[in-house]
Amino acid sequence: MVAVVAGFYIYARYRVQRAIHQLPTKLGADIQQNTEGFTYSQAAGGHTIFSISAANAIRYKQGGKAELHRVKIVSYGRQSDRMDEISGDDFEYDAQSGDITAKGKVAIVLQAVQPATAAPGSNPKKVGSPLHLETSGLRFNKNTGIANTVEKITFALPQGTGAAIGATYDSKKNIFQLHSDIQLLTNGPKPTNLQAGSALFEQESQQLTLTDLRAESGMRRLQAQRVVLHLRDDNTVERAEASDGVNALLQGVKRAQLHAAEASFTFGPQNQATSGRLGGGVTWETSGSTASRGSAARIILGFGADNQIKSAQLRENVTLLQLPAIQNGKQSPQAKTNLAWTGETSQPRAVVPQPAAPNRPAVQQAQGTEFRGDGLDLVVVNGSRLQTATSVGAAQIALATPQKPGQTGSQAQDGKTVITASRFEAKFSEDNRISTLAGSSPVKIVSATPGQPDRVSQSQDLLATFTKGKTQALEEVVQSGNVQIQEAKRSATADRAAFDQPSDSMALNGNVRYKDDATGSALTSSSLILNRATGETSASGGVKTTYAEQKAQASGGVLSAAQAVHVTAEQMVAKNSTGAARYSGHSRLWQGGNIVQAPVIEFNRNGRTLDARAEGSRRVSTVFVQPDKNGKDAPVEVTADHLHYEDAQRRAVFEGSILVRSADSTLHANRAVIALKPQTAGQQAKTQAPQPPEQGAPSEVQTIDATGDIQLEQPGRKALGAHLLYVADDGKFVLTGLPGIPPSIFDAEHGQVTGVSLTFFNRDGRVLVDSSNSTSITQTRFKK
Repeated sequence: MVAVVAGFYIYARYRVQRAIHQLPTKLGADIQQNTEGFTYSQAAGGHTIFSISAANAIRYKQGGKAELHRVKIVSYGRQSDRMDEISGDDFEYDAQSGDITAKGKVAIVLQAVQPATAAPGSNPKKVGSPLHLETSGLRFNKNTGIANTVEKITFALPQGTGAAIGATYDSKKNIFQLHSDIQLLTNGPKPTNLQAGSALFEQESQQLTLTDLRAESGMRRLQAQRVVLHLRDDNTVERAEASDGVNALLQGVKRAQLHAAEASFTFGPQNQATSGRLGGGVTWETSGSTASRGSAARIILGFGADNQIKSAQLRENVTLLQLPAIQNGKQSPQAKTNLAWTGETSQPRAVVPQPAAPNRPAVQQAQGTEFRGDGLDLVVVNGSRLQTATSVGAAQIALATPQKPGQTGSQAQDGKTVITASRFEAKFSEDNRISTLAGSSPVKIVSATPGQPDRVSQSQDLLATFTKGKTQALEEVVQSGNVQIQEAKRSATADRAAFDQPSDSMALNGNVRYKDDATGSALTSSSLILNRATGETSASGGVKTTYAEQKAQASGGVLSAAQAVHVTAEQMVAKNSTGAARYSGHSRLWQGGNIVQAPVIEFNRNGRTLDARAEGSRRVSTVFVQPDKNGKDAPVEVTADHLHYEDAQRRAVFEGSILVRSADSTLHANRAVIALKPQTAGQQAKTQAPQPPEQGAPSEVQTIDATGDIQLEQPGRKALGAHLLYVADDGKFVLTGLPGIPPSIFDAEHGQVTGVSLTFFNRDGRVLVDSSNSTSITQTRFKK
């Protein structure tokens, strides 16, 4: 197009105007004249600028008109570097109007040659390929300096051929215009069909303006209402500006379209695009495997080799939504481009999505991945593959959480995760889908799942990874640096948190603090895992849990609801639905003065039950109190292989190698059931006082019912039997045996005593011996 304009400019300025201006003088003004072999040339600076020749020139007296036949005009250029030729068979000159009109076709050939070699009669070395133009009805007025034609103009370039209807050249203003129907078809493996409504070239400013520009190349189409090309002296494009609406369309499987109110591009000397700018509100939409749509106030583009985009800077109110292309084996309706290009007008038109066929289930519409922010910088590889995307200013990313397999009914809904940060940096895989996402402080994540409270987490840094494939989803989110999490009445803090989407779980590490106001529990540990799907909580490393008191219940023993329960261990696994928690590794549970220690402790807060088990040489131990012989509370320590305690019955069941130690006795048994006294108002007030747990009042023993290999030792005596019942209020032990194996008591001073049953009185040292089934009882007193 530039070459066409330049050709007409050279033709009008250097040949026609000056040649015709000299004709009246040559031919005479008032007489008829017939001249054969007419020639005329003009020189400057020692070399010829142009020459005009005609085989015949006829001057008519009537009307003052003249005819020129077989005319040839050759321009050699001011630097003797051109061999441009304009030729035609018949021209007419009107002296009164100053018009010179071509009666037939005019041929123009533009050819560059080696500098300082062009001259009449020479045969200089040509540079490049010639440009051929042809038109008819050309009229030039020597008074106004304006040349025009309303006829068709055709031209041939090395890159292709084209045509236009009508042209005007103003030699005084150095302006050239093609009126309408401009077309150019390029050659090569990727031909391009260019069309324009009009073209205006301003030589002084080296500016070419095109209206209603349309370009088609294969599946690519471009449309702009107004395009201005700024040219260099060698007619190469330096800058292109489009306004009043710019539309681009890529058809095919990976369909894409773009609209902008205005656009501008800069080019290097070899027509290599160097930068671009789209403004006035930019929107785009793509379909296929990387379906997306978005908008921005403006976009700044950078180009690499072969005019391929290498970077894009999106600014102001940026939105970018990446859609899943395939869902349930079908293309998502949201992934389809909603504009089509009609062949008749090359204008975009709306396409209304068709409803699903009858009896066909509707395709679930996923939300995809959506970015919103002040700005976004994209780095592109090979012109089409996204490498990185970095946010500029405040930004937010919304991620769809796909429904889990098996969800139906009201549960079959997608969740949503919204991430905000001061800066994001995303990396993309080969298929242009996001693979990792990094965020900088402050980071905030809001995860919403239908039927569950929102989970809000905040941190300094973020690193998220995504699954691969067409059904891409969030896989893992890692937050670090002062992590704070809130979910309904549950809260947590940690140095690091990792959320795993497939399992719907969150792992916390480093200085973990967790609190559940709904259950009144608080926990600290080195690490913690919260599983939303299973409702399970697990912790490890210096675990300490506190279960706050529940004042609605006042009675109880070891696990009275009116007091806080504390547990420490190396590991913990808790089930939120049942209130059960399993502690392992040097576990220790206490409430007030009641203490239970064991390798494994299972505590059910809802049922107020406790199970403790031994492992290897580590055994279960606990501490109660009972009155001593003086009526004062004295500690009772119990060790065993297993303990089961139910607070509702205030009963502790010990099994396996039981050892009960008090201030004045030691009891061995295989099994023991210890019943505890209910707490009195005075005891409750005492245990609720603000003092360390070890200083509180342990539960008091009411009875001990022991069986299996009973061995009771007190200072100065030892008793053996099969069953022992201790009543704390009476300070009384009742020992019995098995059939044929009666209980016995041995004293170093009195020897061994046996009977059907032996009754000890702890406070005064009495022993009652029942020697038969009769009421005969022998009373013996041992020194203590």
